[in-house]
Amino acid sequence: MPNRNNTRAIIFDVSGTLMDDIRSVWQANADAYRAYGIGGFKTLEEFRERIRLPIAQFHRDNNVPPHLMESVDRKFREIYPVYAPLIDVFPEVAGVLAELQSRNILLGVVSSIPTQFLSEHLQDFALDRYFTALIGQEDCDEQKPSPKPLLAALDLLGVDKQDAMYVGDMEEDMMAAKAAGITATAITRKEGYHSRRRLEKQKPDYFISDLNELLFV
Repeated sequence: MPNRNNTRAIIFDVSGTLMDDIRSVWQANADAYRAYGIGGFKTLEEFRERIRLPIAQFHRDNNVPPHLMESVDRKFREIYPVYAPLIDVFPEVAGVLAELQSRNILLGVVSSIPTQFLSEHLQDFALDRYFTALIGQEDCDEQKPSPKPLLAALDLLGVDKQDAMYVGDMEEDMMAAKAAGITATAITRKEGYHSRRRLEKQKPDYFISDLNELLFV
């Protein structure tokens, strides 16, 4: 891991990185697809293999017709709260964030979760107190793998890219970090969205299996 003295800010993905939400996202997408007669994802593993960013590209890849894109997205947002009770925070998250904050490291979030849901989740789990910058789906005109959401977070944090790190669990997280010139750290959890095999394709700077590893150098 890089020397903490040289890292002024750490920006986190949320889904699969801070929160275990893959089952909720899978079920809400599957229900939204079924509502419009589109073949969905019969298993969690099938969904994990297919999921990618940006969300619009994910839908195109899974045969959502252009004229139904907005309707499927609205249906997802309508259904998602039903499955929200399945979401939990990974056990080490709050402790790690508190320790990083105590070390005067600025913290931010860049996520493709709809901004309203993202804010609600962080508040519900009492994590919002740790973050100086928050970028959700509607807070930028592009989604990962574009670097723009990360660059927007850097602006909010007032930190140069060489002094920042992004931690995420998807290929697109690593692609966005590298495009933004930020240190790319891949977290590989069994509850994550992309496997280590997929993450290795993007050649992240570091691999971790637990956020606690950010505390030790």
